[in-house]
Amino acid sequence: MIVRAEFTLFAAAIGLSLVALLVAPRRIAQAWRVPTALLFAALGAISPLLFYQLSDPAVAAGRALWEWSAAGGPTIQASYRLDGLGTLGISAGFAFVAAALLANARSAASPRFLPSLALAIGFVFMAVAVTVDLVAATVAIAVLAAVTAFATLLVAPAPSAMRIAAYFAIGIQGFVVAALLIARQGGASLAFGSISPSAISPGAVLAATAGAALFAGLYPFVPWRYQPAQALAAAEREPLRGLLAMPAGVAASIVLLRVLGVTTIDLSTLGLPLVPLTPRLVLLGLALVAFAVRARARGRAARSGIVTTLVAAAVLAGWDDLHWSYVVLAAAGLTVLYAAAVSLALPEQWEVARHDVTLATLWIAFAAGTPIALAAGLFILVSAAVAALLESVWMPPHRAYIATMSTSVWTVTGVIALATGASSAADLPTAVAAVLLVVFVLFLELAHAGRRLAQGEAPPGLDIAAAVAALLSTALVASLLSLPLPDALAVLHRPIDVIDPVVALGAVVAATILVIAARTLRPLLPDLDALAERLQRFVWAADPVPAGAATFRALERAVTIASAGFAVFEQRAGVWLAAVLIVALLVWSTR
Repeated sequence: MIVRAEFTLFAAAIGLSLVALLVAPRRIAQAWRVPTALLFAALGAISPLLFYQLSDPAVAAGRALWEWSAAGGPTIQASYRLDGLGTLGISAGFAFVAAALLANARSAASPRFLPSLALAIGFVFMAVAVTVDLVAATVAIAVLAAVTAFATLLVAPAPSAMRIAAYFAIGIQGFVVAALLIARQGGASLAFGSISPSAISPGAVLAATAGAALFAGLYPFVPWRYQPAQALAAAEREPLRGLLAMPAGVAASIVLLRVLGVTTIDLSTLGLPLVPLTPRLVLLGLALVAFAVRARARGRAARSGIVTTLVAAAVLAGWDDLHWSYVVLAAAGLTVLYAAAVSLALPEQWEVARHDVTLATLWIAFAAGTPIALAAGLFILVSAAVAALLESVWMPPHRAYIATMSTSVWTVTGVIALATGASSAADLPTAVAAVLLVVFVLFLELAHAGRRLAQGEAPPGLDIAAAVAALLSTALVASLLSLPLPDALAVLHRPIDVIDPVVALGAVVAATILVIAARTLRPLLPDLDALAERLQRFVWAADPVPAGAATFRALERAVTIASAGFAVFEQRAGVWLAAVLIVALLVWSTR
C-alpha cells in the first residue's frame, strides 16, 4: 500500500484535534478521557514515522493554493514535500503540542482558550515542517510566532510574553534578510531544491542562524525569568510555557537546517562574513564608550559589563579567524550552562529548562556537521518530544518509574552518539568544544535522571523491568527512525553510512548502565542545598532578561527621539525646503 503525503498530514491533524477535544476543560471531568487522549497522542506521534515506511517519494510532494510574484517576475506557487526531515519534525511537533494539551488538562486554573491556540500551533507547525520554499516557510513561521505569542500570554507573565513576541519579531527579520541575500545571487525560485549552493553566502547563513536562535530561545535570548513558583496554579502551569514555545524553536531549527543543507561546505569550517577593519574598530569604540558611560552612571564597573566588553573586543579582534560553528557552540554552551545552573538551583524549573537543553544539544549537532552528529541530534529531538508526552500525565509510581527510566535511556543514547559524531568534526577546535559540551550535557541529564528516579524506593524487580523496558523501547524508537532519519540526512546532502548493529546495541547498553548508576549513586551524593544557594546567586547574576529589557528600553528611547525629530522636520519641512531651493537657484543663476 502506498501512502500519500496528504494522508499523513491529515492523520496527524485529526489525531491532534481528537486529543484537544478529549482534554477540553469542560469535558475533562470524565476519568477515561485523559488515558484515551494519551493513547491518541502516542499513536499520532508515531503515525508519521509508520506511514513514512509506506510512502512513495513520487507522491510525497505537492503544491499549495497560495502563490506570489515579484515585480516583473514569474508567479511562484508554494510547495511542500513530506521528506524525512519533515516527517521527523511533524512527529516531534505533534508530541510537544499533545504534551502541552495533556499538561494543560492537569492544571486547576486551565485557560479556556489554550487548547484552541495549542491546536493552531500544531497545525501551523506542520505547515512549516513540510514547506520546502524559503519564502513560504518564512511566512508560515511568522504565523506560528504570532499564535505562540498569544498562547504564551495565557501561561506566562505578561512581560515574558511580550519579550518572546519581540524576539520572534526580530527573528523573522533574520529569515527575511537571509532570503534577500540568497535572492540577490539570482535563481528561478527560493525553493530549497532550486537554490544553488553558491548562493548560500556566509551572511545568509549568519542571518538565518540569528533568526533561528531568537526563535529557539538560546542564551541570551531567554524570554522569561526562572524563579520559584509562588502558587500552586503557577506551579501547574510552569511546564506549559516551555512546551508551547518548543514548536516555534523546532520549526526555526528545521528551516535553518534546510538552509544549511543547501551548502556543500563542511559546517564546522564554515566562515563568517568578511567585515573590514574600520567597521570593527568603530564597533569596538562604541562598546568602550557604552561601557564607560554605564560605569560612570553606576559609580563603578560591573563585572558583567567588564566580561561583555572583553568578549566583544576579543571577537572583533579575531573575527577573521572565527568560524560559524564557534558562534553556534558559544550560544549552545551558554544555554546549557545557564539551564544547568537554573535546574540545579531550582529543580522544579527543570521541566522548563530541559527543553532549552534539548534545542541546545540539537544546535551542537549543527555545529559539528557530521552525519552521525546530525542523526544523533534529530534522534534526541524526537526522543525528548515523546518523553515530554509520556511525562505530561500522571501515572502510578511504578509506571512513572519505568517511563522515566526509558526516556532517560533514549536521551543518553542520543548524547553518546552525538559525542561520537562530534569527535570526527573536520575542525579540531570545533570537535573539542563540541565533545566537552556533550559530556557536560550527559552529566546534566544523568544528574536529573538520578534525582527523579531516586525519589522513591524501587525494588530490584522494578529495576530489572525498567531496564528491560528501556532496552526494548530504545530499539523500537530506533527502528521507527531507521528510514526517515537517513532520508533526512540525504535531503541535507550529508548521507550517513550504515551503523554497525553491535555498536548501536553497545551504546544502548552503556546508556542503560549509566542511568541505573545515576539512580543508584544519587542517594550517596552530599546534600546540594549549599550549592543551590550559590547557584541561585549565579542565576540571578547571569539572568539575561534585565539586559534584554534594557535593550528594548534603549530602542524605545531611540525611536521616540527619532520620531520627535521627524515631527519637527515635518512641521518646518516647507520652510527648509524653500530655503534650499532658493539657495540652489541663486547658485545656479550665478554660474
